[in-house]
Amino acid sequence: MKVTGRNVLTLFMVFSLIFVMACGSSNEPAASPAATNTQGTPSPSGTAEQKEEYTIKILAQENSQIKRSDETKIGKIIKEKFNMVFEYVQTPGNYADKLNLMLAGGDYPEIVLIQDNLTFDKYVRAGALLPLEDFVKNSPEFAQTYSVQLPLWRLSAFDGKLYKWEAGVPADFKNNVEVLDVGIRTDALEQQSWPNLLSTDDYIKFLKQALKDNPTTNGQKTLGMIVPFAEPWGMQGISGMMYEKGGRYSTAAGNLGVIWNQVDSKFEDYMTNEYVKENLQFFNKLYREGILDKDSFTDKMDQYQEKLNSGRALSAWYAVWGISAVNQGLIDAGRKELYINMPIRSPLQIERNEKRQIRVEDTRPFSIYAITKNAKHPERIEELLAWANTEEGRILLQSGVEGDEYTIVDGKRTPTEGYIKTLKDADAARSVGFGLFNFLGGVYTDAPDGVPYSMGLDPKLQDDLNLIPGMKEAYTKLGWENSKSYFLETGEAAHTGIAGTIAIDTTSALGALHQKIVDFRSKNSAKLIINPKTDEEFEAQYQSVISEYKKLKPESVVDEYNRLYQEKQGELEKLK
Repeated sequence: MKVTGRNVLTLFMVFSLIFVMACGSSNEPAASPAATNTQGTPSPSGTAEQKEEYTIKILAQENSQIKRSDETKIGKIIKEKFNMVFEYVQTPGNYADKLNLMLAGGDYPEIVLIQDNLTFDKYVRAGALLPLEDFVKNSPEFAQTYSVQLPLWRLSAFDGKLYKWEAGVPADFKNNVEVLDVGIRTDALEQQSWPNLLSTDDYIKFLKQALKDNPTTNGQKTLGMIVPFAEPWGMQGISGMMYEKGGRYSTAAGNLGVIWNQVDSKFEDYMTNEYVKENLQFFNKLYREGILDKDSFTDKMDQYQEKLNSGRALSAWYAVWGISAVNQGLIDAGRKELYINMPIRSPLQIERNEKRQIRVEDTRPFSIYAITKNAKHPERIEELLAWANTEEGRILLQSGVEGDEYTIVDGKRTPTEGYIKTLKDADAARSVGFGLFNFLGGVYTDAPDGVPYSMGLDPKLQDDLNLIPGMKEAYTKLGWENSKSYFLETGEAAHTGIAGTIAIDTTSALGALHQKIVDFRSKNSAKLIINPKTDEEFEAQYQSVISEYKKLKPESVVDEYNRLYQEKQGELEKLK
């Protein structure tokens, strides 16, 4: 994805699964016991009035009407407490390329979002990032929250120093069953008597019939399956994502040249993996059958999202984190089309019937944040970051304000109707700042009251909060207890550990080769999806591609990843 890459979302995932950021709908933080700083961290020195306004640019890829953080309610609270304002700068195109250009010119922002370990390595080696060791020593709550992560973050830097923090960790498995498979239209499921789709053959058969039954949707041509392949993480990442659906691999290694074998604790080559091959073959069959939307190769998230919002697509691959918000929009428009997330497995995965390795991230290298040497007042950024990791900060940022977003019932935070309504309204969410302050972190763990800091992650509440009635009814018709029951029954927690911290030196010959094999895979994956006209042609072309690929000697990159893994295993204890 981002994997290790990964970030860019509609409201549902912004709040509940990916960024987990929230704020209160009041201009004053509540002074309730749940929002009290229990660790004794000093309050921000001075007051906002005593400090000059500090404006910081934040790079953003997702479209938003918000230009400045003080247009939002949470931003007003931060401005009042710290007199800091954040300007959101849209950065279309390939984000990694943009960061590389900025690094070359020295014009990177004061706080930078980095979405992969390779780019992070470049910034560290260039001396662009400020070390955070002294900050951690003086921020006990930050150190306590990220006690597992800190040595892992240090490991990702070539010199073993701390330069970053990440959003979305630590995590409890029960709070974040992160599975992104296939979004399916429920009216098509009903037409075919609610089949429990699972194998790739099931999907091809189902979608062929669904296209016959629904040649048009609301006056437009119906699309079989849509994919945002034109995104930087599209063809490179999700064209081979089938490997994570089985029982051996997790996405801890990201979408570069290797994948992580969770069971055997080793890196393997991405391009030659048997499940990746099956994924490409599945897309090729969809393409040949006229099921795969041919615009998928040029569609980015905006176009992909529009096709979901119109209900035209019968299915959507992987990028289904925002379907609850999509569904609410369809209902508001008087449409009957709704989507739910359903599992998929390749033929070999069906045959082996192994427990799926569901990633529980110890690190999120697709959501890296760092303070750069261009920061005018790094001490003020650190002061804000320290506050964001107090109980007061976490409760405010992730649950909002008592009385607005939650009430206290039997000592526990309970979401209000206003909170639930905000989850379903992207404009309302942006107006209070949800999803716009990811650079302050956010955790997937429980608060001292036993409720997740982000209330929407409570397993008892997730479906009630995030599934509209039509979605709940669909899962009931399929015989599921809830929207995650299948995945919990057939999967197990796969902690990423240090696997997500491994990166080859980008300035080395192996680093250059690594990029070359990634580019080769992306380019030839598209050809293998489009060109073969039969199964036999696919096999012949695949073998030809692999023959050329092996001439690059990709095993040297895989071997280096495994060498670094073994080396860092030994280093880990020293950095704790």
